[in-house]
Amino acid sequence: MKLNNTIIILVFLLFIKGISHSQVIDENTSVKQENPLNNLSFKERLYVGGNVSFNIYSGWILLDASPFLGYKVTEKYSAGFGIKYIYRGFPEQNINQSYYGGNIFSRYQFTKNFIAHSEYELLRVYDIKPISSTFGERTLASMFYIGGAYSTSIGGTATVQIMMLYDLINDYNSPYRSYYIFGASGPPILYRVGFSVGF
Repeated sequence: MKLNNTIIILVFLLFIKGISHSQVIDENTSVKQENPLNNLSFKERLYVGGNVSFNIYSGWILLDASPFLGYKVTEKYSAGFGIKYIYRGFPEQNINQSYYGGNIFSRYQFTKNFIAHSEYELLRVYDIKPISSTFGERTLASMFYIGGAYSTSIGGTATVQIMMLYDLINDYNSPYRSYYIFGASGPPILYRVGFSVGF
């Protein structure tokens, strides 16, 4: 648990440092080049997005909802936070599982279509370690993703992002392990499809 707390604090400090560093850069370069976002209100710098998915396979029902709110610090750098809810159920076996939590993230837009993404997520999950004394009980799982995304416009300010993310923590209790591209025992790489409005 001490490691999880250390990671949370480290990610939070990097998150704040990224925002303050971007503001310092804006102030230092204001003479050379005015940040076009300086003329926008706080509300105009906000953007929203997320992803919603629903799937039924082999008797399992899967629902995933994860809205987020972002803030454009500069034209290229943004940061924000989101919430997450996952439901997995198998009605025939009376299995109903819910996972929930939140995340903070930052994005850097290299070009119109390519984005770097980092994210820390903390979820309330079930302990699935076979030799754990708390097997089956509620616990916390941390995920720290780094990766990139391809973004494309779908009209107006709406965009769709296809992300490829690597989980640096790879928590044993992560609910995403069975969705890794190379399987639960492979490298902790997963993909995500989401959308944004105003990004």
